[in-house]
Amino acid sequence: MFRKIIVIILLLLSQISFAQNRSGNQQGFPVSGKIKGKVIDAQTKQVIEYCNIVLFNLSDTSMVSGTITNKEGNFVLDNIRPGIYLLRASFIGYDNRSIDSVRITPRAPEVDLGIIALDEKTIELTNVVVTGEKEVIINNLDKKVINVEKDLTNVGGTAVDVVQNIPSVSVDADGNVSYRGNQNIRILIDGKPSELLGLGSGDVLSNIPASQIESIELVTNPSARYDPEGTGGILNIVLKKRINGGLNGNISLTGGTGEKFNGSLNFNYKLPDVNFFASIDSRIHNADNNGNSLRTNNINNTLSFLDQVNNGAFNHFGHNFTAGVDITPDNYNTYTFSLRYRKFGFDTESLLKSKNLNSLSEITRYFERSSDATRRMNALQYTLSYKRTFDTKGAELTADVILGDFQMKRNEDFIQTNFDNNLNPTGNNLLQKGLSDNKNLQWTIQSNYINPIEGFGRIETGFKVTLKNFNSKNDYLDYDNNGNLWLNDTTRKTDFDYKENVYAFYGIYSNKINEFQYQLGLRVEQAEVTGTENLTNISFTNDYFSLYPTVHLVQGLPDQQEIQLSYSRRVERPNNRQLNPYIDRSDSLNISYGNPELKPEYINSLELGYSKLFGKSALTSSIFYRYTNDAITNYTIVNDNGITETTWRNLAKNLSYGLELTLSSPLFEWFRTNTSFTYFRNEFEGLGISNSDYSWLAKMNNTFMLSKDFNFQINLNYNAPTIMGQSKMKEQFATDFAMKKDFLDGQLSLTFRVSDVFNTRKWESETIGQNFVTSSYRKMESRIAYLGISYKLSPNNNREKERRPRDEEGMDEF
Repeated sequence: MFRKIIVIILLLLSQISFAQNRSGNQQGFPVSGKIKGKVIDAQTKQVIEYCNIVLFNLSDTSMVSGTITNKEGNFVLDNIRPGIYLLRASFIGYDNRSIDSVRITPRAPEVDLGIIALDEKTIELTNVVVTGEKEVIINNLDKKVINVEKDLTNVGGTAVDVVQNIPSVSVDADGNVSYRGNQNIRILIDGKPSELLGLGSGDVLSNIPASQIESIELVTNPSARYDPEGTGGILNIVLKKRINGGLNGNISLTGGTGEKFNGSLNFNYKLPDVNFFASIDSRIHNADNNGNSLRTNNINNTLSFLDQVNNGAFNHFGHNFTAGVDITPDNYNTYTFSLRYRKFGFDTESLLKSKNLNSLSEITRYFERSSDATRRMNALQYTLSYKRTFDTKGAELTADVILGDFQMKRNEDFIQTNFDNNLNPTGNNLLQKGLSDNKNLQWTIQSNYINPIEGFGRIETGFKVTLKNFNSKNDYLDYDNNGNLWLNDTTRKTDFDYKENVYAFYGIYSNKINEFQYQLGLRVEQAEVTGTENLTNISFTNDYFSLYPTVHLVQGLPDQQEIQLSYSRRVERPNNRQLNPYIDRSDSLNISYGNPELKPEYINSLELGYSKLFGKSALTSSIFYRYTNDAITNYTIVNDNGITETTWRNLAKNLSYGLELTLSSPLFEWFRTNTSFTYFRNEFEGLGISNSDYSWLAKMNNTFMLSKDFNFQINLNYNAPTIMGQSKMKEQFATDFAMKKDFLDGQLSLTFRVSDVFNTRKWESETIGQNFVTSSYRKMESRIAYLGISYKLSPNNNREKERRPRDEEGMDEF
């Protein structure tokens, strides 16, 4: 291990050394330069003629030069001396657009800013005033970008509320995300792994307040640069980070019915060479829930039933703190250090009533089991990043070292009250206690280098090392009424170590021929996995080498049309929770445990897309096909004692294919709608399971802009019945409503929101096994009214300056 890390560090140093040498000697080049670009309407994509272009010195804001665009929307500024400038484009009826850090050097005297898109300004109609708005959902080449600030129905919520409005995405009762019926979604935060290691997607997303999110990117077929984990794709959560000069920030407070509170503060302070940023937020969310299930058993040709009713309360609190600094000593180098700390907890109280019935529906056993569980988590993530740019446009080197430290403790007390067949207490009660202590440490070391070569194309290469070390200890105690003491149940005691080391290297080549763009990538990975149950000395090892090719093709067509074709091979590695043999006996009639023999699942994903602009309307469509080998799925059996056992198994295959349509259109100047429709088929085969069916999802986001400072929004979501291995989720429908009023020229905002207006959001499912059928119902508190207030601390600097796009920040490839 030590030798491998030394080799990695040497590779990183060699990349930095090689990249720095690219700057070379800048003597002998011209002393004046040229800046050019093209200005278009951001919505219609039409060129803007006679647009004013003004160039300022970035240091003292003095004007250097100016011009206007020609009939093709192009402009050229000549005879510009070496330096760093700010360029501003302005035209009547549009918001100004500023681009800073425009750099002219002797080595690179010509700068092409490419396309500069201007947004429409406020338009006065008869009795209605509307403002040109950024789309809530933007469809790009390989991803969807959801602008969270534009979605009012997220106020007071978490990332769970945000993602359930994304096309083709559905969220279950525990907050777990699935995309086109696939739950294996890779969650990133600012393009990096989450520090909430070992948690499910529901726990990760529920701990990120919507107020801290700038946007969410859903990447269906990522390039070779990104981890191949997540057969369903990548969900990248981009947190807010302002970069304006001086002091900037905002504060927000939200309250909801039923003891739900949220508060956050974001700010940054930027000096010429240093930028300090920080954010802090706190959240309290208390909610009731209820559910029931009916299981019909056929054991040894004898019918029996298990009828369970559950009522409980869910209490969640969380405190998040982030701070960091960007240091830019010159025009080429940027160093960033950041720290993120999360402290949060999930507490639950529940009462489960269980009835066993015979074939005549007569009660053979009845008991009530109450539980009181506390789960406390602490997570720290340290990130050190380096970025190096060069005189060659688009060339850059980045490197990151990330340490994630996550700890979780869980205490759960059980009281089981037993009754006789006449439903009278027997007095023979059981007192039990479950204790868990989990620790997870993860190192990530990565570097990426991009080199555009004139006349040849763009080459990108890099490496990534991920080192995970997880430990889980579990104890189970039974109370001895005779001795008045707690006794340790050694049969349930576990001490599980899990280590996963992944070493990756990748290369990407991309180029453009007229309107045709292509990108070819290959990622190679060596994975080393070990697991040990220390108390029984049972261990397993799984080392494997894998190749992950990616292909992206784009053909531009006349009349603002485009066709895309993409392919990727991806993997879903079993995580520590799926491998850990610990048996969860919280419900003595329904137990669950991990499977150390799980293998990774591999998916081949192919997608054909088409997009077309109709004036200010945009249509995006795609046909997708996904084939998965050794698909990991929940597998449930009922043993001869009538106890349900749920674990994880590898299926033979999973096939999914379908069609997705997204339409964004301003039907009127005061009304805009984003509508998406997905129709797909899922097929599962293996382990005695043969399950297939069609399903569809539809979402509609409607925004009514009644004036420049007042608008309201209605979101409609419908999920048709969907199958998942042995289970089938029934249909679900929900409506969310929100309105927003701005004051003080947008500095102060007041928002009112009601989630699930008609209280229809529920989860019903059916699970079928060889000798049982289970019908389940769950209802979480979902109709909630929120009132929020937000105040911007810097009224004179609300509009952020835009920097030229950095590829990895937007996850764009061309």
